Amino acid sequence: MTYIIIMVICFALLMVIRIPIPFALLASTLVYYFGVGLPMDIVVVRLLRSFDSFILLAIPFFVLAGKIMSEADISDRLIRVADLIVGRVKGSLAYVNIVVSMFFGGITGTAISDTTAIGSVMIPTMVKEGYSKGFSAAVTAASSTMGPIIPPSLMFIIYGSIAQVSIRDMFLAGAIPGLLVGLSQMLAVKIIGIRADFPKRTQKIPFMQGVNILKNGVPALVLPILILASIILGIASPTEAAVIATFYTAFIALFVYRTMKPTKLLAVIRDSAIETGSVSIIIAAAALFGWALSNEQVPQQFAQFLVDNITNRWLILLLINAMLFTLGMFMDSIPAIMIVTPVLLPLFRVLEIDPLHAGVFMSVNLITGLATPPVGCCLFAASIISNESMEKISITILPFLAANVLVVLLVTYVPSVSMFIPSLFQ
Repeated sequence: MTYIIIMVICFALLMVIRIPIPFALLASTLVYYFGVGLPMDIVVVRLLRSFDSFILLAIPFFVLAGKIMSEADISDRLIRVADLIVGRVKGSLAYVNIVVSMFFGGITGTAISDTTAIGSVMIPTMVKEGYSKGFSAAVTAASSTMGPIIPPSLMFIIYGSIAQVSIRDMFLAGAIPGLLVGLSQMLAVKIIGIRADFPKRTQKIPFMQGVNILKNGVPALVLPILILASIILGIASPTEAAVIATFYTAFIALFVYRTMKPTKLLAVIRDSAIETGSVSIIIAAAALFGWALSNEQVPQQFAQFLVDNITNRWLILLLINAMLFTLGMFMDSIPAIMIVTPVLLPLFRVLEIDPLHAGVFMSVNLITGLATPPVGCCLFAASIISNESMEKISITILPFLAANVLVVLLVTYVPSVSMFIPSLFQ
């Protein structure tokens, strides 16, 4: 146990001095392995075993599908569809920003892709229409947090592979919480708009123009339906659905929208391979770190400590959420979910909490950190795009973060919010 404590302290110190997360995980874990006298062969075997999962093959394909969508300027068409739906209300562009993030999140499954693809179009447009830079960046960063919740979701794939939970059920369970995040952020816009003089679109869109906007948006909007339908109907596994999604996005980018040339597709494949490599390093390093914790029975001891000292189940869940929220403020959601899942699963078993339900509220909690200072990557991206300081965006985004926290608590304490749709397909 002594070397585990040293390992955790080393990891915290490396994080403080801004060492990249995967290298901080690897370096601190090696302290434990060398301390207990395990040979390097074990380290190599553990690293390789972390990839020994068929379901993880879905990650590179979903990453590639999302990259193709981002680079093929699909966001412009989705924005026009969203504007058609909510463009006539006060604060219309803020609502459009949130609605298009719902659409885009259901296609890419990643938050940072949402921030950059949507933000590069929406933030300058909102500023031009009279919204402040801080508010435009804040609503973009906050709405991007729906990406990892609305299926498909890389976080759900990783959690499911660790917790041995059906990826199909995880995707289904994330649908309502993802929509609730979007609706709660719209409510935040409504409340802020009571005092702010937000503009709205005054021109009506002619009927035939609206039909053309919908027709142009349908090929992109079909993708999340295609993914979920193929999985739910048993036509494809999540990994096979990811392959289908990749070929479909490439087809519409090359031959339907014609916004991407084969040479650009090759560049996108290269960039996706690099991003997949980065995610894979994190997965391997976090798996090694998690094994060290499990080897010393840390998860079981942690669960027993909480159960022995706190009798109120609601209070335990509140403490878990506080811990996850704090962790999400300093660490990216993917390594965070890989580290905390092995630790918390024994506790969930003791509390008789369904791991499917637990995975959803953990994920919704951790993705809030993507837009939470000081390390939120979506905040940084929105700051760069808007040319606004992180400090101003961090203050403006607080109502949206409060909306996310309310959804986290609702999903945590009302399991049916996430469990209802999966129960229909049992």
